[in-house]
Amino acid sequence: MRALIVANGDPPSAELLNTLAARAALVVAADAGLDKALAAGLHVDAVVGDFDSVSAEGRAQLPPEAFHHDAALDSTDLEKAVAFCIEQGCDTVDIAAASGGRADHALANLSVITRFRGKARVAIIDDLFEISLVEHRETIDAPPGTVVSLVAIGRCTGITTHGLRWDLSGYTLEFSPLGVHNEVARPPATVEVAAGDLLIFRGRFIEKHQ
Repeated sequence: MRALIVANGDPPSAELLNTLAARAALVVAADAGLDKALAAGLHVDAVVGDFDSVSAEGRAQLPPEAFHHDAALDSTDLEKAVAFCIEQGCDTVDIAAASGGRADHALANLSVITRFRGKARVAIIDDLFEISLVEHRETIDAPPGTVVSLVAIGRCTGITTHGLRWDLSGYTLEFSPLGVHNEVARPPATVEVAAGDLLIFRGRFIEKHQ
């Protein structure tokens, strides 16, 4: 089952947000993400968080039973929302409006992708990228020139790619700019990693190197 979480960052285009909502069986807002979701005209099934930022106007538009309060200080509203979706039986969780704004929030949101390894496929999606964790092997079936970036969270070993412009074979990546802005050369391309948390940024655009 697929869920969509709307966070409280910069929302994507209305077209993308509605596309993501249309394919989701469950739409969840993370705290003030409710205001972003309602502004886009989405039907929201549940709101999760400590409710320190959602507006009174937003709260008034949903019944009380839609709100799931969690005041724990050792997790963010986004983490709480992902955990809630998994508890509801979701194995795929798309997250929108999780980028932009404060850099610390944006980086923390990316870390959420790795925290639910083995429990659900979690992806942050905006108008430029779909960002997810490489769990052993990922396939990128996209046109030549599609941008692909690989970012290691910590140290990743045994990275092997096929079908990218600059392929890797048993490579080790650290948290660094290395791996940024590769591109699909021969689709479908593949990315494999033996160990470590490797994020793949699948571009939603084409930008071929000269």
